[in-house]
Amino acid sequence: MIRGLFTLVLLLVLGGAGLAYLMSQQQPEAASGLRPVRTSVKDAVTFDEKIASVEVAIETAKRTSTAQRVSLLFTDAELTSRAALAADQLTGGIVATDPQIHVRAGSVVLTAGVSFQGFPLNLAVVAVPVAVDGRTSIGIEEIQTGGLPLPDLIKKELDAQIAKILDPATLGIPLDVTRIEAREGSLLVELVANP
Repeated sequence: MIRGLFTLVLLLVLGGAGLAYLMSQQQPEAASGLRPVRTSVKDAVTFDEKIASVEVAIETAKRTSTAQRVSLLFTDAELTSRAALAADQLTGGIVATDPQIHVRAGSVVLTAGVSFQGFPLNLAVVAVPVAVDGRTSIGIEEIQTGGLPLPDLIKKELDAQIAKILDPATLGIPLDVTRIEAREGSLLVELVANP
């Protein structure tokens, strides 16, 4: 009887772990229908060149004491290629693989495989970028992990961290973000570099 009870408990534990693993491997709903974005060094370099143009505008604004307007249009391929290089450099408890950024009309969808302490998950984050009073804001609408739910507390923490990372004032960069527009396949960012 004890052997049978022990076997039943063992089967429930292993079955639950197996079910959790299978659920974690499901594709999040937000990722369904998205085509893979090819990454390339060329697209990552193009992304970096666009960021360098902002640095030039900042220096020009300082030198001339005149505000400089900058308009940047990033493609899915540029964003994904840069994200893939950044993910390769991450260290810590969470490891991201194959990040993909898909800009949709009005939102941005980030998908990636993540591993936290050896437990793999497929992750999708749906975010809405906006510019408010010269600052960027990325509102996370949804975080999906395949078949496993993610607590609201984690969503709120991620939202706060992303906002902190993207705020030019926090970074000490003299920029006002005047417009962010998520278009199908591209992200438009308009900035003013202040003297």
